[in-house]
Parts: sequence; C-alpha cells; structure tokens
Amino acid sequence: MRRRWSEERRNNQQQAEWIVAWLRKNGPATIREIVGALTSAGREVRAHIIQRALIRSPFVTKSGERIVDGEIHSVWSFSVD
Repeated sequence: MRRRWSEERRNNQQQAEWIVAWLRKNGPATIREIVGALTSAGREVRAHIIQRALIRSPFVTKSGERIVDGEIHSVWSFSVD
C-alpha cells in the first residue's frame, strides 16, 4: 500500500507553510527578502516551494512592486481578506 503523502511532499508542504508564516510575521516582502530569511534560518531555498507558498496559498497576495537595484520586484504580503 502506498502512502498518501511522500516524505518529500510533506517536507515541501512544511517549507511552504514556513514561508507563509514568515510573511505573516515579517511581511510584506520581496522574493529576495524571503530567500534571505530562508538562508538565515538554515532552510533550503527551492524555487518551486517559494512559488507554491506565494501563488497557491489563499493567504498570500501580491501587494505591489518595489525597485531594488534598478530592477522591479513584486512585493508579497499576508492577507486574510
């Protein structure tokens, strides 16, 4: 019998939940700031997990844009609307 959730999938989900929780406490933030938070917390930085946290979560919304080092970066924030 196959498990419903593989260990890798469970870890990915927990990582995405960590990102959403971090945004709730420290947001709004750009992806650069999220990557910095993951790195400083000793967590693995994986693009598909960041995308899952930002796009699939019903609690995270794009709240604007910021210019950082001459480039436009999206700003993401936690929202319960």
